[in-house]
Amino acid sequence: MTDVKQPNSPRAQENEFEQMLEFMVAQIGQRFENGVLKQLNQSTVEKFADAQTGNYARVTMRLANQVRRKIRRQFNNERIEAMVADILRKTDARAQQQLYRQVENAIGISTKALMVKEGMKPAINALILETVEWVKKLREESLEAFTTNTLHAMTTGSSLEDVMQQFKGVVEKRKNHAKFLAHNQIQNFNSVTSKLRVQKLGITKAIWDTADDDRVRPSHADRDGKEFDLSEGLYSSMDGKHLIPGVDYNCRCTARYIIPEDEV
Repeated sequence: MTDVKQPNSPRAQENEFEQMLEFMVAQIGQRFENGVLKQLNQSTVEKFADAQTGNYARVTMRLANQVRRKIRRQFNNERIEAMVADILRKTDARAQQQLYRQVENAIGISTKALMVKEGMKPAINALILETVEWVKKLREESLEAFTTNTLHAMTTGSSLEDVMQQFKGVVEKRKNHAKFLAHNQIQNFNSVTSKLRVQKLGITKAIWDTADDDRVRPSHADRDGKEFDLSEGLYSSMDGKHLIPGVDYNCRCTARYIIPEDEV
């Protein structure tokens, strides 16, 4: 049996995407701290514990909405789409070369010929827009998290010092979430584009390979080494899902694509 390996998810692009998203969250946090928390004066702070008389919630929301508008200008949808497209197209170019080089070595079709006729542009554009939506969601959810956590701390009677301290913790959590999102989206993009690419070559079957360490989740270990149909994915009764390697959250599994015998 002849097979080709799914291209590795490029660490350089994962790092670039992580840095982009972490920077965005850090900027949102800095603007919120400067534009909301540091604008609250002592007379406002004294009302934190009194939800009946205090206007601190209205003051906080007004300031938060000002920050929201500034962030949406700094990280507008067009800028997000341009940054995401740049990173994902570099990811795809690398994966394309890596995959087609293996195919060329296996069955003799030139890499250039494969590139010319692949017709992947619509799928790539769709995956870029899907990732853009995830980044926009990260932007909005970060703003919402900073606002709601601040209001909750105020309502429970926390001092301004305590509110600031809790806020810094929330910022760090959002940064970690941004890193996870970056890693997950690059892995997902790499897996889906590779699957679509080999299907266009007439490859229909693959074998599931795990990372083969103690971090592999049981439902993925259950799939290890098994052959499956690319159009359906591989089912496991342990999670009740049909999956392809690399698309589940934080999945490090990969595929080996089986080249039909009459193509070799």
